[in-house]
Amino acid sequence: MEFEQAVEEAVERSEEREFNESIDMILNFRGLDLSDPNNRISEDLKLPNRVDEETKIAVIGDSLTDDAADRHISEDELEDMFDEPNDAKKLAEDFDFLIAEAPLMPKIGQQLGQVFGPRNMMPDPMPPGSDPTDEIQDLRNTVTVNVKEHPLLQLKIGKEDFDTGQVARNASTVYEFVRDSLPESENNIKNVLMKTTMGPSVEVE
Repeated sequence: MEFEQAVEEAVERSEEREFNESIDMILNFRGLDLSDPNNRISEDLKLPNRVDEETKIAVIGDSLTDDAADRHISEDELEDMFDEPNDAKKLAEDFDFLIAEAPLMPKIGQQLGQVFGPRNMMPDPMPPGSDPTDEIQDLRNTVTVNVKEHPLLQLKIGKEDFDTGQVARNASTVYEFVRDSLPESENNIKNVLMKTTMGPSVEVE
């Protein structure tokens, strides 16, 4: 598929705006029975290149270093969230990914699983005292692929000022992963589109 050509055309056809638009990839499906749980997709997928310079990541736990994170949440703050679930909801809304000390995970699951679980925001566990820098960098290149209720997928795969080839490689990675996850492979894919945030769609040939 000509991903790079479609990305270039989507950027060219977009009007000049006062902000740096995202580039979205849209896959429309056909013949996909989503009432069957085996046909649904819910996975975090690491892409070869960054998706958004604004991806926000928080670490939870007193012993995790946090130089690369956007926020550090102490164990005391976590305990407060157990009593104030709205604070946990805000955390899930404000951040893209969470990392937590592994020993805290059972309690997080028990106390906040009903908040984080449906939002696909359960933290990634790490051993106490770890340096999560490499994990954070990987997560900044990660997207969440969700195909559950509607026969389409729309994902941000880059920004309009990013290198076109890198955005195209992200698109190819998403396409191959989704194709290989479908019961009838590419036969379940009706079409693939590229667009900027506010621009027109361009079909990938």
